[in-house]
Amino acid sequence: MAICAGAGEAYAVVGPAIGARHRTMAVLRLPAGEATIPLCHPGEAVWYVVEGSGVAAPAVGEPLELDEGTMIHTEPGAAYEIEAGGADLVLVGGPSPPHPGLAQGEQEEPREGARVRRFHRDKPARRVPMISKDARLVVFPGVGAETANMNYVRLQPGEENVAHAHAESEDTIFILAGRGTVVDHSHERTLEFAAGDMIHVPPATRHAVRADQGVEIVSVGGPCPPDSAMLRTAE
Repeated sequence: MAICAGAGEAYAVVGPAIGARHRTMAVLRLPAGEATIPLCHPGEAVWYVVEGSGVAAPAVGEPLELDEGTMIHTEPGAAYEIEAGGADLVLVGGPSPPHPGLAQGEQEEPREGARVRRFHRDKPARRVPMISKDARLVVFPGVGAETANMNYVRLQPGEENVAHAHAESEDTIFILAGRGTVVDHSHERTLEFAAGDMIHVPPATRHAVRADQGVEIVSVGGPCPPDSAMLRTAE
């Protein structure tokens, strides 16, 4: 993806190229002191800081500090740049729905009043017990995100999701730490995964993530667009 102003790399793992219609999930790596080009999407976008520090600099307003666990949500037409601080900055996320032309560096015209907002995994708005004992809703409709969302989930060894399906949502999960299996009940398949992998579940596919390898699993992502039925189970 041609979105780095200088050194750095950005590549989409989930997006239209694999048939995803509702979300792009990309990995963005910026060396210390480097930045993206000015970004502006026709829809919403959400990013999670995997490691490092820096700022998200809106075209209008004060820069927002980035550190590990920060989530940035951008409204449609919000213009912004992401800049690394004194160390390499790694993020995962992207536009939801996908942004046509973004891979080539094409941008939307900015919209007056569109906001860039900062959230953090350690300050969730709600939790979803059916996903895990520690499944945190951070960016979701409850905070004004209509199409983009980002959850933070920890599964302890031996824990697993309640098997479920999202009727109209794609589920995309980026594995930050650990290893385990995901069961595709709809097609009777079980797939192994490890840190750095991304799981993509099409709509209406019954599935469950299992921490069955003796280690904790930490992930970010979630259904896109948000699953209203699942949200009704949130505390």
